[in-house]
Amino acid sequence: MPFFILFSVLLTALLVSGCADTAETSPSSDLSDSSLSSSASSGSDSATQVQYRTVTDMRGEEVVIPAEPQRVIAISRSLIDTTMYIFGVEDRIVGGSVYDKPLQMGQYVWNGTDYTVNTWIGKILNPGLDNVTNVGGFGGPYGLPNVETIASLNPDLLILRDLGDQDEDTEKFISQTEAMDIPVMVLKYPSCYDEPSVETMYEEIRLLGEVFGKEGEAEKIVETVSSRVEFIRSRTADIPEEEQKKVLYFGAPTWAKDKGGAGYAFGSGSTEVAMMEGIINSRSAYTEPGMNMVSAEQILSLDPDKIILCTWSGYHSPRQLYEDSQYGTIQELRALREGEVYSLTATPCKSERLEFPINLMVEAKAVYPERFSDVELEPWIRDYFVELYGTNETKTDELMDALMLEYLEIV
Repeated sequence: MPFFILFSVLLTALLVSGCADTAETSPSSDLSDSSLSSSASSGSDSATQVQYRTVTDMRGEEVVIPAEPQRVIAISRSLIDTTMYIFGVEDRIVGGSVYDKPLQMGQYVWNGTDYTVNTWIGKILNPGLDNVTNVGGFGGPYGLPNVETIASLNPDLLILRDLGDQDEDTEKFISQTEAMDIPVMVLKYPSCYDEPSVETMYEEIRLLGEVFGKEGEAEKIVETVSSRVEFIRSRTADIPEEEQKKVLYFGAPTWAKDKGGAGYAFGSGSTEVAMMEGIINSRSAYTEPGMNMVSAEQILSLDPDKIILCTWSGYHSPRQLYEDSQYGTIQELRALREGEVYSLTATPCKSERLEFPINLMVEAKAVYPERFSDVELEPWIRDYFVELYGTNETKTDELMDALMLEYLEIV
């Protein structure tokens, strides 16, 4: 009898043990409704399995991505890499839209001081971007996207933001990339929509948070950015239409004259004008769609109250319009006679990046100085950098230098 009891106990223990082992190794035991898993072979240990989940991108496409992407290509104008820096996953970028030539477009010397610095915010925050492979991009100095280079980097995720609108070249590139079993997440610029809105950028940030499992951090970024935007909006919201300033948002590359024009005017459908009208509550002097080359005669006919200079193939101070012979024919323009030409900071002309509230404040102070007379620009910007990026004093100094505030006569 004792032997029978002992045998029964041992048999029961073996059966229970077998059930437990079966549950641990079952492929369905570590899956949820929102994730998938794969392994090199059916007998591989669960620790080596790659987890997947489905995320809907801004095309409305459901994209199956790794639960924790490790080798990311970011085709972007800086929003992706700076957001990843805040998330603490910037070291996962293996390729992107990276300009590997000298960052400065010429030498910037004024009153005996050389202001030529690295103006690439992403590289100041993450020097490791210097070692990232350039895979091209849609626009800018990067060259067109190269699918062979992308494949050689063995990425597990490609995030495409550049210009985001689905033209034929973009669609072809996405198809080629997906054919190599590389998942493609598409973000869309505000200007991809008929009515550009800052809310689109918030959606991009939140989507990146979902991709990297950093939803809380993404929401904090949105709160930091939107608090500055709404502060500016609150100061100008009550300006009646008849008192709104008429502003020309202008790109002034020196080579414009070689193409028969004076520069580029930003019009309807551009993110910059949408923010100027929707947040600062001013009116665009140029109302044609897009960004177009204009002549000196056209500028004179626009007769803006203010002119805002953005970066365009270099950094342009008000001195350029006041002093360069290229603009001799518009010196009778009212905005020039009254000293109403202002520069934005040394950030690229396309404003859809995390630093855009800085240029919004610069612009707001230029357009409606009486409503922002209590705002000291440099401390305001420093506080924003520290809250957004968590930088120490030395790194914040580098970020401030990158804006070239003195050279551009902003301060």
